[in-house]
Amino acid sequence: MSTSQAPAVEALLREAQASLKTVCSAVPVWSIPGFYYDREGHQTGKRLMEPDAQAAYTTALAYRITGEAAYAAKAADILGGWASVNREIGGHDGPLVSAYLGVGFIRAGLWLEPFEAWSREARDRFEGWLKQVCLGAWESIEGRNNWWDWSLYARLALHRLTGDDAAFAAATEELKAHIDHAIAKDGFLPEEAARGANAMWYHYFALAPMTAAAKLVLDATGEDLFRWTTPGGKSIKRALDTFLRYADGRSGEWPFGEEKQNMPVPLGADTWPVDLFEAMAIIYRDEAYARFAAPYRPVAGHRNVSSGCFQSYAWNYPELLV
Repeated sequence: MSTSQAPAVEALLREAQASLKTVCSAVPVWSIPGFYYDREGHQTGKRLMEPDAQAAYTTALAYRITGEAAYAAKAADILGGWASVNREIGGHDGPLVSAYLGVGFIRAGLWLEPFEAWSREARDRFEGWLKQVCLGAWESIEGRNNWWDWSLYARLALHRLTGDDAAFAAATEELKAHIDHAIAKDGFLPEEAARGANAMWYHYFALAPMTAAAKLVLDATGEDLFRWTTPGGKSIKRALDTFLRYADGRSGEWPFGEEKQNMPVPLGADTWPVDLFEAMAIIYRDEAYARFAAPYRPVAGHRNVSSGCFQSYAWNYPELLV
């Protein structure tokens, strides 16, 4: 741990310590209705997994940093609870939410690999749940907007966890095709630009898992999609630069529609898109990204204002991931 990372580690350990009190809330059938027609039901369903994902993610990351078994034991307990109890993911938004929260479980599983007390049987049960219950939901997603970004990221994380190199390679090719499809040459994401007052939010919500997926590919194979230009002339970097131009105090100039964009005010360590640009500042060594994120360090990650838990799991505690 470097001196510059110390504040982020301290913030993580406070979160992980609090998470040791979390009791798994897994249910046999976890159903998430569509947010735009049943907001209350959607939020109520998510609250069953949100604290569990946060507990597993933070304690497993704390274990990776400190080596303390108590953290690993809590993470393993949460993963085991969902693997033993849950048998079905349902509802209109179930596939999406299970990807953006479930990938927090997968990241935890990756960090728990050195933990000898997490038995082979427990690991197999967890991986079996992901493959038998979650994977089908992620693969069933039909849209090629932010939903597909989360599907690809979750599947790549799963294939890395299980060591399925062939499936990882296939998902990488899907990711490359998706980058070419999702990003326009000017850096905007057309399917997200059409989302009215939430268009900037959806740009963030697509770029966060897209970049997190690219980092998995980079770490696993060395292929650098961050600096790759697609056959159609598109790039992740162009999309990030375009998005930052408006996120950095110019949301009023957003060129799509006449609605005022729902940007967080004020920005902070727990708001989007600070987490994304903190991570990208490290990956690209880009001064503009660093300047945008620096006032809010240590950055934790975007929290759901309804629950206080992390909204999703792409770049939570980014200083400790890259």
